Amino acid sequence: MPSLRTIANVLLGYGRRAEDRSGPRFRRPSVTLAYGEHPLQALDVYNAADSPRPLLVFVHGGAWQFGDKTRRLKDAKVPFAHDHGWHFAALNFRMVPEVALRTMAEDVAAGLALLFKQSDELSLDRRKVVLIGHSSGAHLAALVASDPNLLGAHGLATGDLAGVIAIDGAAYDPSKPSTGSDLLRKRLIDPAFTRADLAALSPVAQLEANGADAPPFLILHTTSGFSGAQAQLLEQALKNAGGQVTRHAFPGTSPLAHMRLSRWFGRAGFGPTEVARSWIKEILRD
Repeated sequence: MPSLRTIANVLLGYGRRAEDRSGPRFRRPSVTLAYGEHPLQALDVYNAADSPRPLLVFVHGGAWQFGDKTRRLKDAKVPFAHDHGWHFAALNFRMVPEVALRTMAEDVAAGLALLFKQSDELSLDRRKVVLIGHSSGAHLAALVASDPNLLGAHGLATGDLAGVIAIDGAAYDPSKPSTGSDLLRKRLIDPAFTRADLAALSPVAQLEANGADAPPFLILHTTSGFSGAQAQLLEQALKNAGGQVTRHAFPGTSPLAHMRLSRWFGRAGFGPTEVARSWIKEILRD
């Protein structure tokens, strides 16, 4: 039986260790900030300029158990943001099994709160903060943007976010299937949700209860039956709450297609990049 780490590395491209911070592809952040005492309670900010600008904040995936913000050192997300004069930030957070999934969402909210608190020092336009997440990070982003208690603990509201981009997320409604593979479910989904309060971890349930103040959402997903079904559940919950939501599906049903939605995000000409580019410009327009 392959280990969980092997499955995640092969199928999702994640690992527990931070990526190598050396070599020609290394991109050094403008500043790294701690929002808690744990080493993983940290975030990197990549400033585009010294004047107040919009901010894109990325929440990495990894089945709630893997991944690291340093992946932003090598992909196209930072150049994509900077090409438009937008700042970029990447969050780390504690993960399952060290902490429960709810605590992970609390960490994401705390990291966001620090960015809002230090907006003047970081030259951030706090009216124009867009939260982006991929895979399990999309679930965390959607949960933070739908449960008012998470940002509310820091004196913020879900409506303080200018928008959310949820990329090929799982478990927007964890009571419904997120994968057709029992092996992947047992190794990648169940550890985060077994014996947990599913409603408290469900963006769909939170939107049904509290969705009136949700920010605009862009939902991007592959044509996989399970990710597509989860995307539609999130879309319908937002519509039922009167929220602003746009959903786009892109060809692909394999784990590789799932990975590419994040790894290639930001590349010019890549479908999800171009959809997101237009959407972000629209919601940030004064």
